[in-house]
Amino acid sequence: MNNPDIRLIKNKEIDYEKWDACVSVSKNPLIYVQSWYLDLVFPEWEALVYGDYEYVMPLTIRHKLGLSFLLQPIFAQQMGIFPEAAHSIQNRFLTLIRDKFKYIVLHLHAGHLEPFPEGFELQHRKNCILPLSAPYEALKDNYSKHTRRQIKKAVDNGVFIVKGIQSKEYMDLKFSLGIDKPSQPVMQTLNQIIEYGTGQGSGIIYGAYTRENVLCAAAYFLFTQRRVTYLNAVSSLEGKKVNAMHLMVDQFIREHASMPLTLDFEGSVIPGIARFYEGFGAENETYYCLKYNKLPLPLRWIKK
Repeated sequence: MNNPDIRLIKNKEIDYEKWDACVSVSKNPLIYVQSWYLDLVFPEWEALVYGDYEYVMPLTIRHKLGLSFLLQPIFAQQMGIFPEAAHSIQNRFLTLIRDKFKYIVLHLHAGHLEPFPEGFELQHRKNCILPLSAPYEALKDNYSKHTRRQIKKAVDNGVFIVKGIQSKEYMDLKFSLGIDKPSQPVMQTLNQIIEYGTGQGSGIIYGAYTRENVLCAAAYFLFTQRRVTYLNAVSSLEGKKVNAMHLMVDQFIREHASMPLTLDFEGSVIPGIARFYEGFGAENETYYCLKYNKLPLPLRWIKK
């Protein structure tokens, strides 16, 4: 890469302490680019580093047919350059990857600046975030009428919330619903994230139980500095029937109100899920999907 200030560093050469210190000063301290998290979702990740870890950018590279692809890994909604960089520095990073890779799908966090270098196809994506700094009653005032009704129905149905259930209970509920097999790589990765996060005290699982003491819904929340990510959730048919998820999210908000935290719902392209988040007063935040396709013609049409 022809840039004296930006180095391409292989995984084994990355200074994890400097990496995490750099990411921590971002206005968007996303969990997805913490070194431990990257190790789990994409163990062979590499990096672009500006100067002495003044700015960093994770690279999740796949190789196939003698070509290199830069792709967004699963369970990592947004990546990009950290901390927020001046427009000129940002686009030097992006120009480097455009010139190196023939195919790119990259989600950039909301702190990036338009316009981006020529050649990229740009899509705007919607995330949903909820600042929790206000008292609970003020936050609750911003709930939609529908959300308040669903919370009341859950209470009337006898649903109760337990904080800190075990990861095995969570995964067992997923598997019981036929979502995936335990042996599938995606579920293995999710289980590793949950196990590591809960083990180091940065992740917690909330569970919702029916009045018959049956787990019917659960959600995994993962903290990093000033942000907490609603990373994954599951609900049985009974859980949906008794509106368990509404009560569970309300309980989390109640317990973390008046704290300098932002609850990151991760957004959704599915209208019903997006309305669920917005029902709690979540605000829309725009992030970016950059695509680039300069593959040889036969492959280019396949990737489209």
